[in-house]
Amino acid sequence: MPMIYEELDETTRKFMLEEFQADEQAIPYRSKALTSLGLDVFPDLMRRAIESGNEVSLMQALNNPEYWEPYETYVRGGVERERKRNIGQAAERLALTEFNTWYVRGLARRLIEEGIEECQIYRGAQPKWEHGECSQHEGMIVKVQVVYDGHRGRYWPEPGDPSIFSIPAGPGCHHVIKRVTN
Repeated sequence: MPMIYEELDETTRKFMLEEFQADEQAIPYRSKALTSLGLDVFPDLMRRAIESGNEVSLMQALNNPEYWEPYETYVRGGVERERKRNIGQAAERLALTEFNTWYVRGLARRLIEEGIEECQIYRGAQPKWEHGECSQHEGMIVKVQVVYDGHRGRYWPEPGDPSIFSIPAGPGCHHVIKRVTN
């Protein structure tokens, strides 16, 4: 089920693209799960999704085994283990997180440019599992500048700063922002 982005229009897409392109010139976030080919194609796939797609079209574009490292490590019971990567799941998570990140960043910039000072956090779709740090933001009204300034700050550049307020709060977060309505 696609996310609900209340203001995903040409104006917001323009701000999303400007913010994405500026980030590409700095220290852009890249998933460590991507292969060198995946790293090479990701910026163009992301750009296309921003210009005319969404997280679903991005997920479909990323759902290519050649773009992903075949194995991933994880920790269970304090022991590091390795398993075969679920490509569909990895593509879905990265697509949702990245498209949502750029939507929030672009809309925050748009609201700032329009002189709007506050926004409301809402859940764009129901997640398969709910992150505790993420769910506490539901319905909050916050300063748009705080959302804009917190862009990825909790986790990027690594190791991130957990004291920074970020929406989305991290990978897999389904929270986005909208205008405050009375």
